[in-house]
Amino acid sequence: MKPFLAFLLGLAFTASPGRAQSMPQFERRTVALPSQPYNIEAGDFDGDGDVDLATVNQRGNTLSVLRNDGTGTFAVTETLEGFTRPEALTAGDFDGDGDLDLGVANAGANTATLVVNDGQGRFTPGAAISVGNSPHAIVSADLDGDGDLDWAVSNFGGATVSLLMNDGHGGFTLTATAPAGAGTERPIVDDFDGDGDLDLAVPSFSAATLNILTNDGHGGFAGTAALPLGNRQHIPAAGDFDGDGDVDLMLTSTATGEVMVLDNADGSFSHVASIVLSDTPWAGIAGDFDGDGDEDVAVAEYAGHRVTILDNDGDGQFTKTTVADVGQQPHQIVAADFDGDGDLDLATANDAENSVTILLNQ
Repeated sequence: MKPFLAFLLGLAFTASPGRAQSMPQFERRTVALPSQPYNIEAGDFDGDGDVDLATVNQRGNTLSVLRNDGTGTFAVTETLEGFTRPEALTAGDFDGDGDLDLGVANAGANTATLVVNDGQGRFTPGAAISVGNSPHAIVSADLDGDGDLDWAVSNFGGATVSLLMNDGHGGFTLTATAPAGAGTERPIVDDFDGDGDLDLAVPSFSAATLNILTNDGHGGFAGTAALPLGNRQHIPAAGDFDGDGDVDLMLTSTATGEVMVLDNADGSFSHVASIVLSDTPWAGIAGDFDGDGDEDVAVAEYAGHRVTILDNDGDGQFTKTTVADVGQQPHQIVAADFDGDGDLDLATANDAENSVTILLNQ
């Protein structure tokens, strides 16, 4: 009986490879900023091979650059002034010179600003382009298929998305404005319908819908669906959560405390499950945080001052696992390998204190 028992125990420990890693633990570090950060973006801004951070600081009307020493230790190296209630930023090589620039949405001026990198991680604000009313989010992607990065700007007060096409050298032109529901939040950009171009999924804070804008392949967008999902929607996450080969969505709602799982079927989404979190889930980011091969989701809980990991079983079923304390009122979250050890770490912009929290995955 003893050998047989040992055999059964061996099966029990080997039947679910990767599951032993399903509760990641994090080492917390805090980086002081000169002002309260509202949003955060990650990228190798100085070209040294590790991932740095940049924040927009709404109350200070500034942008801060946080340089990484390669071990996940950050220091503020530059703070730029001259913005007007900056609420969001995006990173990409917008002028085609091989380094990462920034785009900033100025909610107080109804503009988006190109911030140019000199290749060493030093930035200079450039031209401001007029967009819609109170731009609250900005994302970058090749929307028209010409090989350079364009911008989609969500106008919270205008119920629209401004589409700005890039000439390849950082010259942006407003080409269209797409309706997207009152209180437009940060879009997700991906090929939802599998036709080879990039579409937009735009949450609505006030209209209580998720708006799917389909791309015609040339950067022209049309609304194809508005899913009624409840109000106070915030920042979504995207990933193939159920392993069927298409891009699903996860959407937060601070009104209900739900993190809603939306299954994709040929570009049509359906609400299939909800995970309830107690303290205003605000922003989500997808990634394999436990190293088991599927996409989990990390959620910043604004009123709870913490990050909660939702562990994916590989079929799109999620379980709350790790909870990590961060700074006061985390408004945005990003994921990258900050310490170079091969797993995904996290960083939050803490809206109610002058800090960024770094969570190094152990």
